[in-house]
Amino acid sequence: MLQNVALLRPFLAVAKGGSISAGAQEMSISQPAVSKAIHRLERELGVALFERRARGVVLTRFGVALLRHAKQIETEWNFAQSELGAFKAGRTGHLRVGAGLYFAAALLPAAISELQARFPRLRIDLSVGANPRTLPALFGGDLDIVVGRLPTAGIPDYIETRHIVNVRLCIIASKTHPLAAKRRITAADLAAYPWVVYQDDDETVASRESIFRRMGAEPPRIAVESTSVMAIFQLLRSGPYLGCVASGLLVSAVGQGLVELPLPIEGTRFKGGAMFARTLANVAPINALIELLRRSAASP
Repeated sequence: MLQNVALLRPFLAVAKGGSISAGAQEMSISQPAVSKAIHRLERELGVALFERRARGVVLTRFGVALLRHAKQIETEWNFAQSELGAFKAGRTGHLRVGAGLYFAAALLPAAISELQARFPRLRIDLSVGANPRTLPALFGGDLDIVVGRLPTAGIPDYIETRHIVNVRLCIIASKTHPLAAKRRITAADLAAYPWVVYQDDDETVASRESIFRRMGAEPPRIAVESTSVMAIFQLLRSGPYLGCVASGLLVSAVGQGLVELPLPIEGTRFKGGAMFARTLANVAPINALIELLRRSAASP
């Protein structure tokens, strides 16, 4: 059993730097002091955390398992310091947020603005990406919270989920697109134009393919794949492209100049929400962000 949580700091420093010397430099202490702390931590846990090699160290399977928990403990401790310091000078907090396209473009801007009004010294790092990109970072402790599509399976026991909004996917195009004037769209109509998609958003691509299959046709080719939210919507506004996105994006700033195309079937629906480590369930900025996102989603 771990008796001294402070031993996690040198462990994290060495894991990050890849060597005892890098860990010592990170902590501004001597290499023997770092080595002693690592040996003590290994004795307390009863396992080897690092494998020593000629050019440094690598994590053992036990070290990899500990790393995720150690990152979460460090995050929770930093938040505790921030909240306690608020009674004095208000120490700086740090919230690492991962967000899917819909949340990042439609809900988060207003929510983050109000969150920082409540916590003026709170720093927020925002990473925008689909679940295949953000969830591994969350599970590994490199993100504190992810807001996006709630998976129906594959969530570890140590991750808590909270529902925020129900999302409907739709097919969109520019207001000047030839299909925008049609009253009823067929699969052949949709297949005649190039498509633009958000990179790594396999779930939305699968939903788009489901729409085509239900319309009795094969999915069309993807012409452009991009990691830039702004580039995707600018392409949709300025060219003959089609896209599959959350309908709520059309009432946001990025949706200006775009319209939903009328389909003979309804688009796929899914639950959107927040995912974070259970150890952070009582952290004030996380709970406040979820509350603000729910309010933003409920606004017309």
